[in-house]
Amino acid sequence: MATSTDILTLSQWFGANFPVGSFAYSHGLEAMCEAGKVSDADTFSAWLFDVMQCGAGRQDAILLALAYRGDAAEVAELATALGSSRERHLETTAQGRAFSNVISDVWDGPKEAWPLPVIAGAAAKAEGLPLAETLTFYLQAFAGNLCTIAARCVPIGQTEAQRVLRGDAPIIEAIVAEAMTASEDDLGSAVMASDIAAIAHETQTTRIYRT
Repeated sequence: MATSTDILTLSQWFGANFPVGSFAYSHGLEAMCEAGKVSDADTFSAWLFDVMQCGAGRQDAILLALAYRGDAAEVAELATALGSSRERHLETTAQGRAFSNVISDVWDGPKEAWPLPVIAGAAAKAEGLPLAETLTFYLQAFAGNLCTIAARCVPIGQTEAQRVLRGDAPIIEAIVAEAMTASEDDLGSAVMASDIAAIAHETQTTRIYRT
């Protein structure tokens, strides 16, 4: 069971002001908006649902749990290999390095150039944080960052973005429950449109976000 100290630590690690630069990564959302595929709250909500349920949300949660429960170095190799495009690789590795740098300096945690979910799982294990709560905060931060970007990029405004984020709570809970006991065999992604958008973003003429 999580203590108040655990909750405070997780809130800090996955809060908007933790310096991993998540605000610079749209996860292909900018390209989806440019192509007119995401244009309002409904289309953004549907896109986010797919990314969480069938894409990086679920995938990252399983990788985090695997790193927490097993050999994080091996999981890091697998996570790196699963990157579906150059920008997806950049997104997870750059944020992972930034996260690791702060964790090692402030909490004396592991300092490894691993993808973000892997270093997050390893750091949580080293700090003695409960896995379920770590997964919950991680997924909430991932979805929340995309909602913040959608408020500006779609645009849908801050209130609509918060409404979408609130609606994602059952998805987050379901992913956490699955990831707690998932194995490598459970890894898999089926968000082709989002992956194609991430690739298209690499050559997009006008870009605000890195991915």
